[in-house]
Amino acid sequence: MGSISDNKSGGAYAYRMSKAALNMMSKSLAVDLQREGIISVVINSGWVKTDMGGASAPTPVEESVAAILGEIDRATLDDSGEFLNWKGNRYPW
Repeated sequence: MGSISDNKSGGAYAYRMSKAALNMMSKSLAVDLQREGIISVVINSGWVKTDMGGASAPTPVEESVAAILGEIDRATLDDSGEFLNWKGNRYPW
């Protein structure tokens, strides 16, 4: 919902704007903190079985969290500023 390039369905204006703003903050942090060796990435958790995601969501919380922690462990400075999903794929900004 935070990718401008990947928006094919429209709608959800406030939610999309808030996600896009967080993405810009993370990208700016990546630029500003690169010299200090600090990595900043955005990771989409996927459609998760939570109160928000609902019972129809395909991904259990534990699976999403484990995958996100794995992505964090694998992240390098080359990944900093990227928009990832919980499976390690990159989204276009």
